[in-house]
Amino acid sequence: MQLRRSLTTGLAAAAGIAAAVALATPAQAAEVLILINRDQIPTTAEEFPTHSCDDLPELGDDHDVWVFALPDSAGAEGNFVDITATYADATGSERTRTMGVHGGVLGEDTAYVTAPTGWTLLDADALVNDPDEGATFDLVRTCLGAPTEEPTGEEPSSEEPSSSGEESPTEASTSPSGPVLPVTGPPTALVLTSAAALAAAGAVLLLIQRRRAAQDS
Repeated sequence: MQLRRSLTTGLAAAAGIAAAVALATPAQAAEVLILINRDQIPTTAEEFPTHSCDDLPELGDDHDVWVFALPDSAGAEGNFVDITATYADATGSERTRTMGVHGGVLGEDTAYVTAPTGWTLLDADALVNDPDEGATFDLVRTCLGAPTEEPTGEEPSSEEPSSSGEESPTEASTSPSGPVLPVTGPPTALVLTSAAALAAAGAVLLLIQRRRAAQDS
């Protein structure tokens, strides 16, 4: 009988302590997914009417930055827990980017997500604490990155083919079949011809002199 009373007293005390702890501990807010304002999608960063890069961290020029905000009407507690944005890339394929990996928190009720330049925002949802029923969040501005240059293929050759039919300097320099010797004197045929003419003239003069000597004697 005494043991039963002790057990009953102990259980009652434990229940009282548990109730006191429960009352003293604030209830945790539930994390709920809410959607982006449906009137703002789909859009590219360039098509969105408000552009500003103020207060953003240094990011690569080949990425657009998308800045989101929780309006007061959402009734959420605190800031964004996370944002997941779905994009269409340059080929039309769907890609997912998240605040936790591709962005961060900017300030009170504001966060951003980055995506390669030119991608189209198709949809986005955000995880927030204890929002009102039917709450949504907004895309408030974008920061435009520089477009990425696409490779244009092989570079054109700087050498142009000859259209005049003339040999190139390289071809002309290799055309002789043997060494070319320098000319150091008059041609041999000219020398021989001149010598023969002089010999003939000398013979005529000698014959004339002999005839004159015979006449004088």
